Amino acid sequence: MRGGTGKGFGMPTLCLLAPLMGSLLLPGFALTQGSGVTPDGQKGELHVVVGGDTLWDITHHYIETPWIWPSIWKENANVENPHLIYPGDLIWITDKSMHWLSPEEAARRMAEGGYFPAAPRAGGGPNAITGLPLGHVPRGPLAHRYSGAPDPFAGLDRAQADVQRVVRYPGIDRASYMTAEEIVGAASILGSHEEHYWAAQGQRTIVSLGEGQVHIGDRFTVFRTRRRVFHPDSGRVLGYLTQNLGHVEVTEIHPESSYVKVVDSYSEIEPGDRIMRYEESPTEFVEKQLEIQLKGTIVAHQHYRIYSAWNDFVVLDRGSTHGVEPGNRFSIYREGKEVREPLTATRVLVPDDVIGQLFVVKVEPESSLALITQSHRKIREGDRFRNL
Repeated sequence: MRGGTGKGFGMPTLCLLAPLMGSLLLPGFALTQGSGVTPDGQKGELHVVVGGDTLWDITHHYIETPWIWPSIWKENANVENPHLIYPGDLIWITDKSMHWLSPEEAARRMAEGGYFPAAPRAGGGPNAITGLPLGHVPRGPLAHRYSGAPDPFAGLDRAQADVQRVVRYPGIDRASYMTAEEIVGAASILGSHEEHYWAAQGQRTIVSLGEGQVHIGDRFTVFRTRRRVFHPDSGRVLGYLTQNLGHVEVTEIHPESSYVKVVDSYSEIEPGDRIMRYEESPTEFVEKQLEIQLKGTIVAHQHYRIYSAWNDFVVLDRGSTHGVEPGNRFSIYREGKEVREPLTATRVLVPDDVIGQLFVVKVEPESSLALITQSHRKIREGDRFRNL
C-alpha cells in the first residue's frame, strides 16, 4: 500500500502532494524509466513519477491519447484515489493498461526485460533521476523544454517591463469629434448638375474649393455636423460630434469650385455636408500610463444615443492641457454617497460604483474622444472617469 491518502479533486492535473524523491533504490538496482517484461512475456514501460507529473501528461507521452487515462487505469484496487499520484510512484504502462507497481515487482520486470540503467549524470546528487534511456523524454515541471510541446506560459518568461498593450479599432474613421476651429476651416459640398439630390459612391458632385486650393487627385473626407458639445459647468462649446459620410477625390478644377468623385460612401451625401482634407485614421492605439491623477466627466454621447455602452464613443471634458494623451485608459464610475443607517440613524458613505472602462483615441486641447471598452451599466452623460 503506498503512503498517503487524500480525496480526489475531480481532475487528473492536481496530483503531487510530496517533495521530489527522484529514483527509488533497491539493493543493487536503480529503478528508473525504461522497458520491461511481465511474467507472461508482455512488454511495457516503467515510469517513475517525478514532481510535476500528472496522469494526463503520462498518458499523453506514452499512449498519445491523454483523455482516455481513466479507462486504462486498471487493476489498481490497492490505490485508493487514482487522481493522486506521488513522486517516486512506479507506473507500468502498456498500450492497453496503466497501473501502479510495487518497487519489488518493478525491479523484477525491469531485470527480465534486459534493461540496464545508465550511469548517474555528473553532479546528479542524491535526488538526481539517473539512468534515463537514450531518447527518453524527461517528465515533470520542465518536460516541455525537452519534448518540443508548446508551452502556453513561455511568453511570461520572455516578458519585458515595457510590453505594450494595443487597442485595435478598424472602424474608427466613421466616428469623429472636431473642434470649432476645424469646423470653421472646412469647405462644403455644393451639389451637382445631375437630377439626383444625393450623391453616393461612383457619382460626381461639386465642392467649394477651386484653383490654388486643390490639385487633381486630392482626397477629402465628407462629414456632417451632428451635435455641439458644451461643458456642463461653464457652458462653453468644447467641440462638435460629427458623422463621417465617405471620401471624395478631385477630378476637375475650376476657378472657384471643383468636381469630385465619391470614391466611397457610408451614407448619402447631400449639399451642405462639409469636407476636410483626408488623413488616414489610426486603427491601433498603444496604451500609455497617465503620470498624474486625473478625474473628469463624460459630457456627450454619439448623436444617435441616449446612453452609451461597450464599443461606443463618448466625449470627455479633459484634453491635452490636462495631460491627456491618446492611449490613456480610465475607469468609469458613479460617486458613492452618504446614506442613512437604519438602526443607528447615522450617515454612512457607500463606495463608488465602477461601471466600465474607456480608452482615449483622440485628444483636443480641452476635450477628448474615447472608446468604451467595458460597460457594466448604461453609461450616461455626467458619469465620472478617473485613472485606473
